[in-house]
Amino acid sequence: MSTGPESEQKDDVIVVEDDQGALSLELMPIREGVARGFLHVSPRNMKLAESSRRKLCDELVSRPYSKVLVLDNKHRLLKNALQKSGWRLSRAIPQKASMQCSMTTTYDLPLDDSLLDSSGMRVDTRNTDQMHGIQVDIGARKAWAFYTDDGVTARIIHEAERKLGMMIASNPDDFEPLAGCLLEFLVMAGKSWAVFSMDMGRYIRKYEPMPMWRMVLDRPIGFQHSAQPLSSKNKRDAVRMFSEYYDETKLESMLRLMRMRSDATFSMFLVDGGFVITRLEGDTGLIFDIYVTPGRQGEGLGSELMKCAITQFAGRVSSCYLHTSYPRAKRLYEKFGFKTVYSQLGIRLDEVVVEPPRSR
Repeated sequence: MSTGPESEQKDDVIVVEDDQGALSLELMPIREGVARGFLHVSPRNMKLAESSRRKLCDELVSRPYSKVLVLDNKHRLLKNALQKSGWRLSRAIPQKASMQCSMTTTYDLPLDDSLLDSSGMRVDTRNTDQMHGIQVDIGARKAWAFYTDDGVTARIIHEAERKLGMMIASNPDDFEPLAGCLLEFLVMAGKSWAVFSMDMGRYIRKYEPMPMWRMVLDRPIGFQHSAQPLSSKNKRDAVRMFSEYYDETKLESMLRLMRMRSDATFSMFLVDGGFVITRLEGDTGLIFDIYVTPGRQGEGLGSELMKCAITQFAGRVSSCYLHTSYPRAKRLYEKFGFKTVYSQLGIRLDEVVVEPPRSR
């Protein structure tokens, strides 16, 4: 997923600050000429001043990318800032189906010995009752794709220990167009993520999937840190940063905070410019979310929050884990001893493709 060994990657973060707030856009190379951007905006409703808008455009033009895939915020900050200078923004996956498809279940599969799954095995429909699916017409043939609905995420996981989805066809050449049609269907269904097994990567490579890592730390130990638990004194800061991180209104963030505080398994801690949320799951701990606001990145707050999170689990759990798709964050977690236990491939279904003016 990168152009070189991960240890040789250098962070490339565009930071734009003005009286309105701060924007950070981290660029991670995918392949030559193409990068993925991770956008954070503070405050959520920030509007770029003209000088800041020009700086953002100039910074992007100076990078060696003809395409950047990025999730714009709900206020369409990037679209509003870049289109004025001739940049083109379009959905990475269109909101329409390119092939004819219809909804189906595994009970509707024909009894046909020529049908194989994407790993080349005979189709096994045991324990698939929870799956949703589509039937797709590919020329004169038909193919099928099934997924497990997990809220905003569709999981197409077909591994030895788990079966949360599968693709079925009689011709191996049909799996790539089948995967594309499934993604288009999921976009129309309002999903935000599609998560695939690693071995399905060859069928979705054109959509630039990102690696998603599950990382585990055994026997966590305590650290000295400066983070403070959520309280009436810092609640307002928590709501503000929730609004930034989750890209939602402050009312929605207040309701999110109330739900978490009512669940004794959650704990929340803050520093000036960041927060971390942890969760106890029996004898295991989860680092649920961690965030540093754009204007405070690069000051070591991420490390401070990680020390806090790990300390909450010291002596209470045998191991703790987290999920990430950010290479820079992964390197931070590895410094604290986290190790990757498995990987999957994720496609953000509402990303846009940003392309510079043609006169570049």
